[in-house]
Amino acid sequence: MDLKATSVSTNDALDATKRLLEQNTELHTVWNYRRTIFTSLDEWQCQDTRQEMLDGELKFLLGIITKNIKSYWMWNHRMWALSSLPRPEWQRELGLVAKLLALDARNYHGWDYRRFVVAQLKDAATDKHEVDTQEFAFTTEQINHDCANHSAWHNRSKLLPEILAQRDEDGQLEVLQTENDLILNAIYTDPDDQNAWLYYDWLLDIQKSDEDRSRLLRNKIAAIREL
Repeated sequence: MDLKATSVSTNDALDATKRLLEQNTELHTVWNYRRTIFTSLDEWQCQDTRQEMLDGELKFLLGIITKNIKSYWMWNHRMWALSSLPRPEWQRELGLVAKLLALDARNYHGWDYRRFVVAQLKDAATDKHEVDTQEFAFTTEQINHDCANHSAWHNRSKLLPEILAQRDEDGQLEVLQTENDLILNAIYTDPDDQNAWLYYDWLLDIQKSDEDRSRLLRNKIAAIREL
């Protein structure tokens, strides 16, 4: 850290931080210092060179991510690298995040990062509704694979209001019935897991129609009686 104390911003200092982070991804001051070095280098001003530098940084992060996939600081740095790229490839990044979540499907930081990537895709998309629909389908896949995946349920709760807003009254009823079926399947699969129950309570709370709320409540009571 003597290099940081003396504000050294060179490629040698960059290599030194890399060696440290390969050993320990939780050194947040080193991540901060690494970003300072990048932005202080003369090469940073050239868009093509910056693209090359950050493409290399993303490969470096991919190499160490499996050592500590729950590292907040590592995910935060990857977010910075993608945001700083002159020509980021968000769709490719979304595919990569899906593979990383396959290693740890309940990883909160990974899901938070995924929401960030999806937000970038949505900002650039012509059909923003399609982005929401595809992400909603991804949460369905994850919940069907593991109904105890709290992060997938949480992400679904962020998306559902957008999905409902895209539908007419009949479409909303269809979506709510699908939600009801998904919840009941999760409850019958693992009655002791709290995620589906909590999502059910949340779903009841957001209903604007007394009729919809009553119908969901009756379904919930019926599920409890069956258990």
